[in-house]
Amino acid sequence: MSSSYSFLLAGRELDVFLSFSGKVALDLDLGYDLSRNGIKSFKSESWKENTFKPIDQRTLEALTESKVAVVMTSDEEASSVGFLEELMVIVESHEKRSLTVIPIFLTKHPLDVGQVFQSFPERAQIWKTAIAKLDSIAAQYSFSRNLPVIHGTHRIKQIADDIRLMFLSSASSDFKGLAGMDRHMKAFHDLLALESDKEVRTIGIWGGAGVGKTTLARYTYADISVKFQAQIFLENMKEMLLPSEIFQGEDLRGLDHELNELTEAKKKHRKVIFIADGVRNIEQGKWITEYANWFAPGSRVILITQEKSLLVESGVNHVYEVGSLRYDEALKLLSRFAFKQSYPPPDFERLSVRAVQLAGFLPVTIRLFGSFLTGRDKEEWEATLLKLNAKQCKDLMEVWKIMEASEDEEIVEASQS
Repeated sequence: MSSSYSFLLAGRELDVFLSFSGKVALDLDLGYDLSRNGIKSFKSESWKENTFKPIDQRTLEALTESKVAVVMTSDEEASSVGFLEELMVIVESHEKRSLTVIPIFLTKHPLDVGQVFQSFPERAQIWKTAIAKLDSIAAQYSFSRNLPVIHGTHRIKQIADDIRLMFLSSASSDFKGLAGMDRHMKAFHDLLALESDKEVRTIGIWGGAGVGKTTLARYTYADISVKFQAQIFLENMKEMLLPSEIFQGEDLRGLDHELNELTEAKKKHRKVIFIADGVRNIEQGKWITEYANWFAPGSRVILITQEKSLLVESGVNHVYEVGSLRYDEALKLLSRFAFKQSYPPPDFERLSVRAVQLAGFLPVTIRLFGSFLTGRDKEEWEATLLKLNAKQCKDLMEVWKIMEASEDEEIVEASQS
């Protein structure tokens, strides 16, 4: 795969480093709740190491990349050398750079360190200092202690929500750079009518492939989900069995975690934010709108599809269309990826206009164009745009293949020169 468009698959760096004192702590699935909010985490395995040796390179890299470290501890099993050595690095990173550390003590006494202190007396004092610093950090965070006192799973979700809000706050500047998204967010928020708690409001998002429907839904979810008792984002309704068949019985073992949460929200009449992406037929649409009636007033249910008629026939009364980008938005997005600035340089204005036209004003295709063309001269821009125009590409994968072929040709030419 060519590196020019690896951003489509690679995503950003790690967000959260998960450290565990042992297997008991590991069993708490915070990583799952983080991933539901689009937060990437790394699960350290240092706790498995019972001999004294340096922390492995990948673990150190993950810790360096992360913005938050969550340290989960329990005294139900003896702490290991690997965990304590890792804890020292975490505490040091907290003091030397802006690493946020969130301790989670699963038991009244955070750690069982008697055995490891006896085995490595020369390290005992250093480890004691690191543990004391962790304890001091815990005093500043209300969820750190006595996790079992209130239902553990609920607490873990609260912690995941706290972390999500941290990243949402820090990403606000990135949000402003998303072409057209501020315009869509404002209009869609008006349609959500969050100030009203009198009804379960069902809203549809529709538009062509690649226009940014899911992006709008994700930013909306991140922005408002804290206002609801339950938060559910089904990412691909296309792969579901017929909902009427799935939900006939109450036994949902073996189904996805989100579907279990959906059933719990129905049973307990909770106020829910429920987003279903990729709704493909009227049966799915009607099932969602009917199922929504079981939620508490104030709930918001959002369906995402490419067909407006599907939403109308499913009984969705509030519909929002995500159209293609405007000229100024498209040029701004292309410039961000191709030139790392807000607008194209004068010498590239004409070529940039051609590029956004060929991209059909679709955000995902414009990002691909910009990422591929960055750093290239005018002749290379001309050649690439001519190839794309000749092929009359309508599909992103076709564009991708042409760009891969162009890059392969350059590699061959370079090797022959």
